[in-house]
Amino acid sequence: MIYVFLLVTIIGCEEVIEKRELDAVDNDDVWNSPELANLYLNKLYTFALPAFSGNANTDLSDESFGAGPGDMMYGLLEFSDGYGNFGITTYGNIRQINLLLTEIEKGSLVDEVKNRIKGQAIFLRAFIYWELVKLYGGVPMVLDLQDINSGDAIYMERNSAAECVELIVNDLDEAIALLPSTWPASDYGRITKSAAAALKGRVLLFFASPQFNPGNSQDRWEAAYLANKQAKEIAAAAGHGLYPDFEDIFLEEGNREAIFVTVYDGSRLSHGYENSVRPASVSNTASTSGNPTWEFVQAFPMKDGTPIEDHPDYNQETYWLDRDPRFYATVAYNGMEWIFPTRRDVSTRQWAYVFNNLEQPNNTPTGFYLRKNVDESIPPTETVRTGTDWIEIRFAEVLLNLAESANEAGHVEEAYTELKAIRARAGIEAGNGNYGLPAGMSVEEMRDAVMRERQIELAFENKRHWDMRRRNLFAGGLNGSRRTGIQVILDREYISGLEGISADSAIGHFETYMRDTINWENPENHNIYFNTDYKLILDDRDINYMQPKYNFYFLPQSSLEKDPKLKQTILWEGGTFDPLAP
Repeated sequence: MIYVFLLVTIIGCEEVIEKRELDAVDNDDVWNSPELANLYLNKLYTFALPAFSGNANTDLSDESFGAGPGDMMYGLLEFSDGYGNFGITTYGNIRQINLLLTEIEKGSLVDEVKNRIKGQAIFLRAFIYWELVKLYGGVPMVLDLQDINSGDAIYMERNSAAECVELIVNDLDEAIALLPSTWPASDYGRITKSAAAALKGRVLLFFASPQFNPGNSQDRWEAAYLANKQAKEIAAAAGHGLYPDFEDIFLEEGNREAIFVTVYDGSRLSHGYENSVRPASVSNTASTSGNPTWEFVQAFPMKDGTPIEDHPDYNQETYWLDRDPRFYATVAYNGMEWIFPTRRDVSTRQWAYVFNNLEQPNNTPTGFYLRKNVDESIPPTETVRTGTDWIEIRFAEVLLNLAESANEAGHVEEAYTELKAIRARAGIEAGNGNYGLPAGMSVEEMRDAVMRERQIELAFENKRHWDMRRRNLFAGGLNGSRRTGIQVILDREYISGLEGISADSAIGHFETYMRDTINWENPENHNIYFNTDYKLILDDRDINYMQPKYNFYFLPQSSLEKDPKLKQTILWEGGTFDPLAP
């Protein structure tokens, strides 16, 4: 697996490469040796691959609750908040990639070895640049190894968004041509042809979206459609497809759905996702975050695939009954069976009511816990260093990217095909064969259906915020509202009357003598013993995520001072650079 190579790199490169300046790498050693060249490449992986991001940016959407840097969700982001990743470190990383691409051509590596190394490096450069363009719209595109002693010649202006995307796509096309379809199991995690094609499809989907395409150019949608169609074909030919069990996509590592992956081993390379999202009773530091909102819970359809709005079988007081199976794999609610072998008191259910003895004083603020990608077998003491792999791109996203671009490009039936495949895998009832999707949807109706499907399928995978941003869904719907949760309260008066005890003793009595004896599979019991407030306001101010201003962020003042050719982004103070200008 790739993490083994990365660990070797940390040790090996220090001895072999890092004892001299990177500019002084000699053809006689590194670029003539497949082993040493791969060690250098592996070092690039360490800074280019995305971290485990399941709880990232959830507070900058309707998934979870929070204000973001500088109260961004309330329109108060300032230069002093230092948001983003533009700066010396990022461009230093790009320089190391450019060094490889320059020096490897001077070595004696055979073409097969050289091309595979180049393909991976070119992909990593494209990915880093895309992460910049996604934030800032247009950035300087440095594609050659610069001479750091060249004086003013080292300064560069920002390229337009269109120029950046063209260069990124060119890199990805080259990577697709150079990379293998698969790697041996020992190299799991290395970039493949499928990863490059899938990233190209994602980039062009964004470039066709309102954030980058306010004039709704159909040429861009057609380009995105063709790229995502190619990505699906390349991935399928390499053996990728939908993994049958939605709940275990991240937990069954190495499965066919994973296309672009950051591999962790749980010891030297680890993350704290489990600790950050688990309930206090089964985590190390009892600091749960990423708690789903009531709005997110309501987004899931019923098990027949139709929305809860006006559904004859939906009842708010039993909101958890007969929902899309992905709901149960994503959200934990009061009384839900959720078994952790090492949970305190060995309770088999998750409790979220106010003042319950398992989670207080760190109970969920929204009434819900995040269940997605949680590995219940990991003991609480080990949750701060876990090894679940991060899947940045999976096959389902490729299908959703294809569905969205196909719809916008006038191929609505293809959008139906991809949505139905995803819903079938989820376990939604087929019904008349449309899995709950209305027949004959217009482009606008299908657009809404695709975005709802993305919201559910890709939830808490660091996709929702970016989808809302590229589609202007903050200005188009969320702004002016406030996110809400629910509050579940034990009915102490009912219990005191039932048991002949004081109300003050009701909670303790319930938890000691009653809670584990009640049939919670009977939904009526939940509403007998608990009262629920469905209007718990989480935001103390109206959401005001500023679009279009926040569609392209400001460059840090320190970067502007270092490079006099850089211009600040329009709509920010002193800004004159328009990323969307021709």
